[in-house]
Amino acid sequence: MSICEGLAVVFVCSDPAAADAAITSAASTVVGAGARDHLRASRQHEARSLLAAYRLGRSVYEDMLVSLSTTQRMRVRGAADKAAIGEISLQLGFSRTKAGTWLHLGDALQRLPKIRLAYLAGDFSTHRMSRMVYAAQLVPDDLVIDTDPTPGAACTLDFEDLALELQARPTTDTVLQDQLAEVVISLDPDGAAQTREQFAEVWQNLTVTADSSGHMTLDGCVPAEDGVHLSQRIAALIAERLCRRDPRRIGGQRVAALAEITGVPGTTLTCHCGHHDCPQRPTPNPTDPTEPSDPSEPSEHGTEAVSADTNVPEAKPSSQKPSSSAWTLVLDPAGSVVPRLRGYGAIDPALAETLTENSTLIAVPDTTERPPSGLIVTGERGPAPPVDPTGHGGHRHPPPGALTYTPSRRLRDQILHTDLRCRYPLCATPSHDCELDHLVKFNHADPQAGGWTVPDNIIPLCRPDHHRKHLGTWLPTMHTDRTITWHNPTTRQQIITHPR
Repeated sequence: MSICEGLAVVFVCSDPAAADAAITSAASTVVGAGARDHLRASRQHEARSLLAAYRLGRSVYEDMLVSLSTTQRMRVRGAADKAAIGEISLQLGFSRTKAGTWLHLGDALQRLPKIRLAYLAGDFSTHRMSRMVYAAQLVPDDLVIDTDPTPGAACTLDFEDLALELQARPTTDTVLQDQLAEVVISLDPDGAAQTREQFAEVWQNLTVTADSSGHMTLDGCVPAEDGVHLSQRIAALIAERLCRRDPRRIGGQRVAALAEITGVPGTTLTCHCGHHDCPQRPTPNPTDPTEPSDPSEPSEHGTEAVSADTNVPEAKPSSQKPSSSAWTLVLDPAGSVVPRLRGYGAIDPALAETLTENSTLIAVPDTTERPPSGLIVTGERGPAPPVDPTGHGGHRHPPPGALTYTPSRRLRDQILHTDLRCRYPLCATPSHDCELDHLVKFNHADPQAGGWTVPDNIIPLCRPDHHRKHLGTWLPTMHTDRTITWHNPTTRQQIITHPR
């Protein structure tokens, strides 16, 4: 087969130079499919390597214990485990930390046959698999979950089935971890609280280590509420002190803000734009708490972008003490939906209760009953029909607010609860940090003729993905179950994103 006969040669050709030439000359319409095939093959190889490493380590472990009495086994079990990890490290040539992780994952996969086989098939990465394994270890065996709240409907999955369906969606590993955590918390709130406390005892830590070129690295595991509060203070301080022309990357801005918040001598966050007309006010005394200015900025998309969360107050960047509403909690008065800490994700009810006094509270909208986990799972029932393509939501006459461009607070809360994140594929931006977009554009000159401000025509999109949507590379079609099919007219590829 010659290089010109297609990209498939990349995956069978043993000549690296020929493979490089084939990739360089491949048409854009086929290179994506080739890359996906190659990635899947690499995942299959790593899955086999991990499970083979587990078998190697298990063999060493059992060899050390086979001739010992029960009392002796209890004494040397730890040594046998270390010997197994050491042998994996030597045989495969990587660190003992990674060897220990592979041994633990391989052992856990023996009790999760469905996840193990999908992992061997190359359906997902090792890191994504580890998120499912960790969650599965926190739920009872042989658990069956009702995933359809419709009266009389029968749609049940065991935890492995549910985890595999959630991982198959085009989401980031962070989003998958949050979705699985929501399921685990809903099934056993008290157990989730106990796990949180045990995790803190084992893993909470903060290290400051030397890096290179006169820098150091901070690495920490802190409570969710502490991390959210610090992130909010850093973001608020940047919004207050810096204008959009500041030349530093966001990483450098955050480091400078953290230095002021922690009281590093002689450090104050100031704008580096160098323009005499910089709109930011002079640097305040860092010992005096100040109220941040509104961090919202004009949209890059003109009138077609609506802020998704304009009424939620920002935390004050005070160096003295937290604001009276240091966090934002989304709570269900009925207790059927797992609480959410904005900036983190699903949390157990016990933690939510401890944060309530110092939080802004947002009630879950009173909508159709949902599964205990709050997740919408469609299973194998096939695609739902598309919504009204006119953007009118199936209404013959506009309902109240439909001809008003800015969504009402009630509609905004409904969208933010139904769609927790940006609806573009593989985006983890929380919906409250997104813009609300009309799928069918709102017509300001003639609102009756354009897309209306109704739930079936409104989705949250982060600013970069909102811009990509307007470029038309991927075209969205919403369905009646609120799934969205994103279609690439060039490659004909389709990707489906789900609510929640």
